[in-house]
Amino acid sequence: MPRQSGTWAISVTYSRFFPPDTTSGIAGYSDDAPYFALTSGGTQWSLLSAADSRIMYPNWVGSASATPSITSAIFSATPTPHDCINGACIMASTHGTPGMYATLEECEIACGTGCSGKCISNADWAQIEGLSKQLRNRNCG
Repeated sequence: MPRQSGTWAISVTYSRFFPPDTTSGIAGYSDDAPYFALTSGGTQWSLLSAADSRIMYPNWVGSASATPSITSAIFSATPTPHDCINGACIMASTHGTPGMYATLEECEIACGTGCSGKCISNADWAQIEGLSKQLRNRNCG
C-alpha cells in the first residue's frame, strides 16, 4: 500500500489511576508508527514518527516522570496539501507553505526530480523563513 497522508487519533495512558487522554487530528502519514520519546533535553515527552523521526506532536507530556503509553493509534487517510521543497514532498502544515499539490501522491509524481517547475521559488521560501524567524523571535524571546 502506498504511503498516504492523513490524521492520527492517539489515546495515551499515563498511569492506571487516570483515564486515557485522546487527541485527534494529528497530521501524519500511514507509515508513521507513532511512539513517544523524551525531547527538550530529556524533560518532556513528544510524539515522534518511527518512519522518519519527525516530531508529530511536541511536548505532549510536560514531565519526564509521567511515562506515557499509547493505548490506541488510529490512522484516517485524508488528502493533505503538500509542497515540493528541496526535492522532497513536505506537508503544507509543517512550515505553513501554500500547499501547491492537493495530495501527497500528486506531489510525489511532480516532485520526483526537481519539482517539474512547480517548486516554491527561492524568494518565496526566503520570505517564509524570514516570517518564521520573526514569529520565533516574537514568541520565544
